Order: sequence, then structure tokens, then C-alpha cells
Amino acid sequence: MDIIDTASMPWGESLVPQRSDDAYMAHKRLFEGDENSPDNYMLVLAREPNSYFSPRHRHPWDQVRYCLDGQIPIAKGLFVEGGEIAYFPENTYYGPQEGGENRHVLLLQFGGASGRGFIGPDRLKQARAELAETGTFARGVYTRNKPNGGRINLDAYEAIWRHVKEEELSYQPMLFKTPTVMRPNAWSWQSTKVPGCSRKQIALFPHRALAIDFYRLESSEHTQTCDADQMRFLFVTEGAGELAGSTLTKTLTKGSAIRMLAGESATLSTQSTLEYLCLSVGLIEPRWH
Repeated sequence: MDIIDTASMPWGESLVPQRSDDAYMAHKRLFEGDENSPDNYMLVLAREPNSYFSPRHRHPWDQVRYCLDGQIPIAKGLFVEGGEIAYFPENTYYGPQEGGENRHVLLLQFGGASGRGFIGPDRLKQARAELAETGTFARGVYTRNKPNGGRINLDAYEAIWRHVKEEELSYQPMLFKTPTVMRPNAWSWQSTKVPGCSRKQIALFPHRALAIDFYRLESSEHTQTCDADQMRFLFVTEGAGELAGSTLTKTLTKGSAIRMLAGESATLSTQSTLEYLCLSVGLIEPRWH
């Protein structure tokens, strides 16, 4: 189990220069998985400008975006607003992404149910540099000149995927026609069996065993247990408290991020109020832990 105080972390370089070269674009790398596992993942905080542009596209992996403030454009006239959370399944088109407001986003990307995995930021950066030797990236598109004249245009991520995997990218049939945008503030808190602990069960997507929940503790404590076939990420949205695991005890504040791997347990407690997001993802390959 790991915990990060994201508020004290400096902003790092943009992980998506193939999409936007705006100086405002930046990321905080929180947690990352195993590049060689179909369950590879990346959890980051993103700072995105309204000048960010991405053409209509899709990915061979899954992602969840929690808009902390501002607006995330996901289609013409459609935004994920501050406080909303959206699920983008693999193979599902979205975009173009253009306009909206400057925003801060908690972003989780992870290998989809197809088992094709996810390309981590370091391998992605290396692939961009290698591809830049024979082509150019601009506004989310990779362009390469053909030896006999003419040009080839590919979505930037698709070009990187082909380069890394050394194979053509064939998409499987879409399970979801569009991304799903959820509005947690419209949910009512529901009491649990634990006194002082309330919960909002926002969504469950069975094909990937993705569960999205919010918890609120009021002068109480609650134990989170990560099952043997899942990984879990917690993110404190309001209040303060304490986390106690088998090997650590840490203070929790707004912006604290916690990673729990298979079989781990942690007790979150507060003397006042503590609210947090819980993202649980089922493992495609439980053995990799």
C-alpha cells in the first residue's frame, strides 16, 4: 500500500505533448503498474488548458476521468463538468476535445478487458522520440512522409501503439457506444452498516469489474479491503483524517491518494469529516502481483 500527498507534489512535464504543447499542460505521476502486465495502469493528476485539442479517437484501453474543477470537453458541446466523473471504455470513440475551461483532472488509465494492456508514460515518451525521427506530431495526429511521395496520417496514440507493439491495431467491437458521464453530486448519501459511514454507489461496470464509489465518514472509521482479484485507488476529496495499514499510519488531507493492491487492507478514520473517491478495478491476470 502506498499513499501520496498530491498537494505538496510539484507539477511535472506534460505526458501528452503529442496532443498539446501548451506550457500550462502538466501532470503529477501518482501510481503506475507493470508495463508487461495486461493490468498495467497509470494514475495521474492532470492540469489541462482550454487550448488543449484532440481529434475524435479511441483507445485500446480503459480510462476514468474525475473532473475536479473546470470542464473537460469530450465532444462538440459536451463536457465533463467539475464534480462529474466519466468512464471511457476501450474501443469507444470520443472527441473532438476542444474548448471548455482550464481544468484539473484525476485520470486513471488501465488495460482493458481485451487484455491488450496499456503503454506507460516512459515507454510512450521513448516511442514519441523514435517516431519523431521519421515524422511529426501536431494536434493529436502523427504524419509521416511516404518514401514514394504522399503522407500517412494516424491518430498520435495509434501511431505510438503500432510502433511499440510492432503490429497493426485492430479494434474489437464496442461494448459501449459512448463514454458514460456520471454526476455524483446528484446522488444521495446512503447509510452503511458502519455508524457514521455513508456511501454513494455511483456505478459498476461488470465486464471490467470497475466500481466507482464515494464514501463519507463523520467522526467514525471504515476499513477498505482490496480483494485478491482487484486493485483499488482512493482519493480524498474533502476533510482530513488518518489511514492505518499493516505497515504504516499516515495523515490524510484533501488530495491524498492511496494505492491498495491485492489482499491489502486499510482503516480510514476521522474525528470530523472525511470524504473520498474509491475506484476498484478487477484484475485480468491476478498472478502478476
